[in-house]
Amino acid sequence: MKNILLVMAMAAAFAVGCKNHGKVGAVAGNGADSVKTHAVSNTVAYVNMDSLLSGYKMYTDLRAEYEVKARKAQSTLEAAGKGLENALADYQNKVEKGLVTRSQAAEMEQDLNTRQQNWVQQRDKLFNELSEEEQVMLNKIHYSIVEYLAEFNKDYRYGMIISTSSAGPILNADPALDITTVVLEGLNSRYVPETQEKK
Repeated sequence: MKNILLVMAMAAAFAVGCKNHGKVGAVAGNGADSVKTHAVSNTVAYVNMDSLLSGYKMYTDLRAEYEVKARKAQSTLEAAGKGLENALADYQNKVEKGLVTRSQAAEMEQDLNTRQQNWVQQRDKLFNELSEEEQVMLNKIHYSIVEYLAEFNKDYRYGMIISTSSAGPILNADPALDITTVVLEGLNSRYVPETQEKK
């Protein structure tokens, strides 16, 4: 479900159209203004975001990094939660058997409440950090694709490049209009992992 939402979020942002329909700029010539124009293409191409993301090396690298962090956060929370459960079981056992005084039980209960509050705060902090990490990842992928498509279609051979996925919005289209493979090859050919950029 999360992957479907991710693809839909990415797909919603990727409509690259022909911004200039006719006049591009005015230049002076022989004392009169003339206008440079380019032919407007009526050809619409589309990119399948499911296929693009699954094959885009930048996406798979960043997603793998994110999943490592997510698993680490989950392990940290599970370990802390297990410790809290053990402490609660120990408290209940001692109270039921009358092994602690009422004042000791109150201190233990206060300590458990504090630990539980700390666990909740830690959970919220980790979830917020992961959410921010994921948004940054999506932004990097988004701008990488948009910038490439702007360069790829700088001559406006396509009047518009739109995106689709298994969830829509395009239900049926001529496969000849599908430029996913070409775009994917171009993206991967110019992708340089961040680890190599830092060298």
